[in-house]
Amino acid sequence: MTFTGRQRNLARPIGIAAAIAGIIFIIATMTTSVAAQILPMSNDYLAVMIPTAPDGAEALGLTMLSHDIQEKTISVTGAIRNRTNEAMSNVIAVVQMQDTTGRFPQTAEVPVMPKDLPPQGMATFMTMATLKEKPGGYIVKFRFADGPEIPHKDERGPSISITPTPAPK
Repeated sequence: MTFTGRQRNLARPIGIAAAIAGIIFIIATMTTSVAAQILPMSNDYLAVMIPTAPDGAEALGLTMLSHDIQEKTISVTGAIRNRTNEAMSNVIAVVQMQDTTGRFPQTAEVPVMPKDLPPQGMATFMTMATLKEKPGGYIVKFRFADGPEIPHKDERGPSISITPTPAPK
């Protein structure tokens, strides 16, 4: 027969095919949703990263929030408290600012200071943005860097309000 005595070494072609398949798999996981189907990274899975407060409520407490508006520029400053008995790191304040038209929102993500938030510790954040129109409002949220959103509790004291009463005639 014509193939008698011929030695075939398939190691090189099999190795090349395996390398090509591996490269295609790596590119597919980086550019498509294949990784989301393979890895168990759902919101329930990521929620384990959030420590719980002793009272079972939210992990963070918003203790101060203020803003300053100068024409089309808004500056938002705030303070948070770690309500848990565990340290937290890499907490980011996400401030979504909108102008009066609602057409040109801006989102700023700023790390809180200090970066490592000790148990029952305080941290501050500050951001500023110039919008296309006069600022109309903003929303503040918190999350871990590359992680889930952290629920927070509004612990600011009651605002002082003055109610005018008509003078007796």
